[in-house]
Amino acid sequence: MNAPSPSLVDRAVECLRAGELIILPTDTVYGIAADVRSDDAVTAIYRAKRRDPSQPLQLLFGRDVSLLDRYAVLTPAARSLVEALGPGAWTIIVPCRPGWTSPALSGGSTVGFRIVPVDIVLDIVDALGAPLAATSANVHGAPSPVTAEEASRQLGAYCSMTIDAGPTAQGIDSTVIDLSGDEPVILREGAIVAEDLARILGVPAITVRRSVRS
Repeated sequence: MNAPSPSLVDRAVECLRAGELIILPTDTVYGIAADVRSDDAVTAIYRAKRRDPSQPLQLLFGRDVSLLDRYAVLTPAARSLVEALGPGAWTIIVPCRPGWTSPALSGGSTVGFRIVPVDIVLDIVDALGAPLAATSANVHGAPSPVTAEEASRQLGAYCSMTIDAGPTAQGIDSTVIDLSGDEPVILREGAIVAEDLARILGVPAITVRRSVRS
């Protein structure tokens, strides 16, 4: 994709600040997103997807990594992965920042976050000044969409705009790794393999406990 046009970024930010939902591309699949500061917009994601509100959403951050500290408590292991992997096809779960609440947390005390290597997403988050609450742009239980057309067919009626960047680069969901406990646990196998994560974290192996559905 060419460099995102400022007008496209401005329009997306305008929609998000108005409490509306948008469909956007990531490196793995297309996602549905809201300004995490709007509880009503975050709740609307659950309604659009027909997703159980007890299942947390992830947060998408931009280039300013310091913004993470407002919402999450980065463990040493989490910092190691972020520094080693950079923006990519991972979702890391850590304790959320005490005192911060959102429907995206589903009443829990942890938060999953991503930094996607897609300029339009990074530009939108940076311009918005807050992370996006997001998940794959599919009806719960249906295949995750890898094109804007697929995403729009499933959830376009609930969103104010769809950003089309062509087919996603990875085509599979991000790897979800939980670092909120004593030992790392992979909750969803995806684009980054367990062996690479174990090597970065300096552990022999990482337990895989499949429990994340999109």
